[in-house]
Amino acid sequence: MSFHTTSIAYQLRRIPTPIALAVGILFGFLFARIVPLTTPSTPVWRSGHIPAKSHQQSRQPIQLPTLDQRQRVLDLLATLSPHYTKECTRHAQPLYAAQALERYAPLIGHNPPSRDSWLSGLFGSDLDADKVHRRDVMPSEHKYYFAINLYNSFDVIPDLFATLFRTAAILGYHNVFVSIYENGSSDQTKALLRIFDALTRSVGMRVTIRTSTRTRGAFNHRIEYLAEVRNSAFVPLHELRDSEGEYFDTIIFMNDILPCVDDILELIWQSRINNAGITCAADYMYHEEISSPVFYDNWVARDINGTALENAPFEKIFHDEDSSDRFQRHLPIQVQSCWNGIAVLDPAPFYSPPHVRFRMAKITEGECSASECSLICNDYWEAGYGRIMMVPRVKLAYDSKVFDIIHPERRNLTAIRGYKRLGGLPDDPRTDPQDRSWFGPHDRLFSPEEAEPLQFNPGPEHVWCWGWDGAGDLEGPDVDPIWEQMPNKSTVANSVLVKHDRGMALF
Repeated sequence: MSFHTTSIAYQLRRIPTPIALAVGILFGFLFARIVPLTTPSTPVWRSGHIPAKSHQQSRQPIQLPTLDQRQRVLDLLATLSPHYTKECTRHAQPLYAAQALERYAPLIGHNPPSRDSWLSGLFGSDLDADKVHRRDVMPSEHKYYFAINLYNSFDVIPDLFATLFRTAAILGYHNVFVSIYENGSSDQTKALLRIFDALTRSVGMRVTIRTSTRTRGAFNHRIEYLAEVRNSAFVPLHELRDSEGEYFDTIIFMNDILPCVDDILELIWQSRINNAGITCAADYMYHEEISSPVFYDNWVARDINGTALENAPFEKIFHDEDSSDRFQRHLPIQVQSCWNGIAVLDPAPFYSPPHVRFRMAKITEGECSASECSLICNDYWEAGYGRIMMVPRVKLAYDSKVFDIIHPERRNLTAIRGYKRLGGLPDDPRTDPQDRSWFGPHDRLFSPEEAEPLQFNPGPEHVWCWGWDGAGDLEGPDVDPIWEQMPNKSTVANSVLVKHDRGMALF
């Protein structure tokens, strides 16, 4: 280095820091004026649930692909799928297909609905969708946030993504955001997630997948750990609000289950027509002793009288007589709490005070150490969003064995004898011999009562709680069960009034 160069460098080092900082800022300003940033012309993501003074534009718009591009990705998704859920609606009876097309038409998020739309494609191309879609109806701009936790989920990921892909195509890709948080998997879950991340992004579907090697330590509190994992799936919800001014109208929180497209649509439909705070499905596990599926998530689910649901066949799940009757008739039921594989949530309590989130119990204050999902239901009640319901029609499984049992093929006397129908009425599915089963075929016809809004009542004064206080790998709750008193706010009429209108126009 020459003496002249060294001298210049020495003089620059002698420049005071404030002057050097000012020179840097001035240089940056001049550079910005010379090379201006361009503003993308793609439409921004927007929600109908936007508080005042929140009108920022998204800085990361997505260029939507063509229909041909989407079709190619759909074919690829189907090729990679093990097809556990492939037969959900493939052989649906025509009357159910017509009912479903008309029922879910208000959820369509693209314009105009046509004969070859995604919704009509679920039930075959021979149905005339023009008969059930009105051309003068504007597409829905309702915005949906899907939150999913995964752990060693390699077997269900293809079905899960294929269902998400098709559901988003109906709701509108521009209306859907998917947040997946995976941690601690020891199989090839992470690798498969990378594949589907690329596929879904290629069709304009917004997906954020975050993975971690974190697992629950030997001395970590189980509920505290699970609450943190669930909250991790909600991080983009708050990031989009803070950085983009984007708000969502409905949250769909999914476990690693095997859902059908119309299962998700039905939960969304019921959630919106009832303006429910939380809407749950019914999930099932295989019971070895009776060689049959039974209701699964009874650690969380509580009847409206506060009693726990049972791991039992359908006649013995509910203790409340009215709830049991509605469950056996596959009608929506008001409950005190539930989760059951998929929960559709009103997002308002996440955005507004008291800002609910998944948490562990306040044990030092005497709160029973219930599940993080039970506690968030309790918090919804206390926040005035106690319209919580369960939809028995939507039956979920965590593996193919239970899925096949609770979704049997329609093989009854009608099919065996070769008749189109034997007994029963086309407008009353309860008179169909096979529909008397507590599981039954997936294409069970809709009854008029399933469309009637629920009459919600205030919550119970006490709820059955079986606590899980200990850390480590305990096999189940380790605290004696108690009847826990609920806050007064959950037992008054205001707890079930509609505070956030998420309804839709039915036609």
